[in-house]
Amino acid sequence: MAIERAFAAGIPAAVLAALTACAGPGSDVPSAAPLAHARSAAYERATGSSGFNFMTVDDPADPSFNEILGVNDGSKLVGFYGSGSASDPSEGYIVVSPFGSTNFREEAYPGAADTELTGLNDKKTFVGFFRRMNNDIRGLVLVSGIWNNYKHPRGMPRGKSVTELLGVNSSDLAVGYYKDSSGVNEAFTLDIPSGTYHPLSPPGGNNSIATGISGRGDIVGYLQKSGHSVGFLLRKGSYTEFSYPSATDTKFLGVTVYDQIVGSYTESSGATHGFLLTNPLKPSIAWKQIDEPNAAGTTVVTGINQSDDIAGYYVDSSGNTNGFFATPQSLR
Repeated sequence: MAIERAFAAGIPAAVLAALTACAGPGSDVPSAAPLAHARSAAYERATGSSGFNFMTVDDPADPSFNEILGVNDGSKLVGFYGSGSASDPSEGYIVVSPFGSTNFREEAYPGAADTELTGLNDKKTFVGFFRRMNNDIRGLVLVSGIWNNYKHPRGMPRGKSVTELLGVNSSDLAVGYYKDSSGVNEAFTLDIPSGTYHPLSPPGGNNSIATGISGRGDIVGYLQKSGHSVGFLLRKGSYTEFSYPSATDTKFLGVTVYDQIVGSYTESSGATHGFLLTNPLKPSIAWKQIDEPNAAGTTVVTGINQSDDIAGYYVDSSGNTNGFFATPQSLR
């Protein structure tokens, strides 16, 4: 994932300045806190992948490559089509139920080479990132048809910089990451109205990426530890690490106020599965494996809303990457 673009006309100067400047400390999200140990495997159980009704969601502009990356409580989805190659550039989109060919609205950051929309809230705020022609990658915010971009001030030099916004909650607090001057991924939060950012520094690992934030401010993501990806949950100043049982890599990608976390894990065979984690900080912790029925070895769950609808993408037997939306077969 990677992308950026130039500003659309008409952006207020005050907003532009806030989004492109380092605003310093001021966020109420802590940058470091004691790391809780990962939950004991004795409390973890993995169950089957049934329980959802799946629907493939592909933009007709490019049915061979789609990723759905966010879902809100109104079951509106965001994502992109196109692999991002020179011959197949990525373009973001917003799609609403019933997810037919006429329900897609394509969104491209003005002047960008590629655009990906990664998250949204219920207030019509959209986040993502875009790639400029010089290969800079910047975070983007789209509100009421107005585009803004964000380049982390501590990132790499022009032409090499990477800043991505990957999730946003109802308070317009976004999460993401940037690459520092050494090429290491550094997670952060960004308060969109003020432009205030705050670093997130999970102890015990490196290359941290924040991917999702709930309405009450819980943050999820993943980091590298001993050469493997480990999911993390930040709640009230405390970090807790998690790994799907027997997985080689675990990535947390979305979280709700109901303590439900979704993401993906990779097993030793190389296959990637989605999952739903419930009660992560309780003895009743439970993991549920999720595989789209048409998947051929890869399913990734990227988002979940408060109705337990999930979204993500999968790779089929023809090698196509397809978006999906799924509803629970029974109520929580």
